[in-house]
Amino acid sequence: MSATLAGIDPDQLIDDPAYFAEKVIGEPLWDYQTDFARSPARYRVMCAGRQVGKSRVLAVCALHTAFIRSNVHVLVISNGEDSSKRVLDDCAGMARRSPLLRGSVLDDQKQLLTFANGSTIQSIPASEARARGNSIDLLIVDEAAFISMNLWQAAEPSILARTESRVILASTPWGSSSHFFRSKYLEGLGSPSARVRSWHWPSTASPIADHELIDEWRRTWSPIKFKTEIEAEWTDETGAYFTMEELDNAVADYALIPPEQAHGQTAVAGIDWGFNDSNALVLLGVLDDQELNRGKHLDELVYFLPWLEAHHRMPYSDFIDRIAAVAREYGLVRLISESNGVGQMPSQVLLRRIENQCHLMRQWTPVTPVTTDNRRKTSGYGALKVLLQQGRIVLPRHAELLKQLHALTYEMTPTGAVRIEVPEAAGHDDLADALMQVMCAVEGNFTSWRPDNPRPNRGKILTTPGGTRIPEKPRCWDLPHALMRVRGRDKGDGW
Repeated sequence: MSATLAGIDPDQLIDDPAYFAEKVIGEPLWDYQTDFARSPARYRVMCAGRQVGKSRVLAVCALHTAFIRSNVHVLVISNGEDSSKRVLDDCAGMARRSPLLRGSVLDDQKQLLTFANGSTIQSIPASEARARGNSIDLLIVDEAAFISMNLWQAAEPSILARTESRVILASTPWGSSSHFFRSKYLEGLGSPSARVRSWHWPSTASPIADHELIDEWRRTWSPIKFKTEIEAEWTDETGAYFTMEELDNAVADYALIPPEQAHGQTAVAGIDWGFNDSNALVLLGVLDDQELNRGKHLDELVYFLPWLEAHHRMPYSDFIDRIAAVAREYGLVRLISESNGVGQMPSQVLLRRIENQCHLMRQWTPVTPVTTDNRRKTSGYGALKVLLQQGRIVLPRHAELLKQLHALTYEMTPTGAVRIEVPEAAGHDDLADALMQVMCAVEGNFTSWRPDNPRPNRGKILTTPGGTRIPEKPRCWDLPHALMRVRGRDKGDGW
């Protein structure tokens, strides 16, 4: 620390992160945030609801650690690329507003914030390779419940060589009691010590929380979503269509295939048009598993999501351009577009757009408008549930998709049908519904056979908790007929 300002006590600045937050950053912490920031515990574990200031206190802890000593290294691991950038942006924004921290330099390409004293804050998406390396003074794992055990086991040893190193784990509730986040949280809650201590921050803890709005959500949201997102507690999952175990067992940390790297790989695409939420695009492909799952699934196919994306309030015209760009790079057997509600007009515009660019496409790709009704949801989500239980679909570790799927509830209607939905006002379902659309394309009776001497496996092989294997860098198998279920096959619930 080479600079001081009038009226600041240097010793208190070093010892007290809350004092640092107020005097240096101009961001006074709330009482429960202060207790967390001041704790000397080697492992601090925070289970938090929405809008409790989780990101703010993480940024304060990172900046304070980097500021008080020279040449210290803070590493922030987040669930995805966007999350990792958001955490570093919070740190950079606070640093720019502080006279003492304005000398810091942000390198967006390396996601690295460097200070004049030689200290750094680096933020990376979930990656075992990038988590290994130099010794770390403060390791922050954001949305830790959605980080794989393998990544945690790769990252945790980075604190070993620094006796004063610390770890912060923060997340909304997710996962079984055997997952490192939940087990550490329960340890710190039941037996707090100098080694580990836990904090529980429901949304109601925030001094700026709108309690009337929270009461409304309590009445209108599903019990599962309210309990996890607002009360920050694990649930018994009564009423959940997909259990946490079903979803967790299907997850692997494989690399998604960006459209520019797809080079015509075969997939089917589902589209959900948003109004107050996001426009979403999800691709489903048959996994070219190189016979890795022959012993588990025999001739039955395994599916995976090679690509997905969602854009909040993106204009329909821009989203149509984006879909068209993806269609030019993948070999899409069909674009399944929700055409009821707000999707009617953009579906028609998309259809014309794809027809007009057919000369640029790798193959002819029809746009199929569909009506999303209860029967279609039952068909699509039912197909997904069966594949999850069979271990025949692999999902990416995408926190928003997993949360949306877990938020789906079911109930029996007076006619005996099953209604599956995210209750009104309970949150987004855009990615989940886009996935539901492509699940309606799965040809359930389609199988395939390979010779006994397939090409050798290349690269690292991952295994889901359910035992299904997938290359870390997967490819889509060119089996278009496995993704072309036709109308009328099952009483009209196909196309």
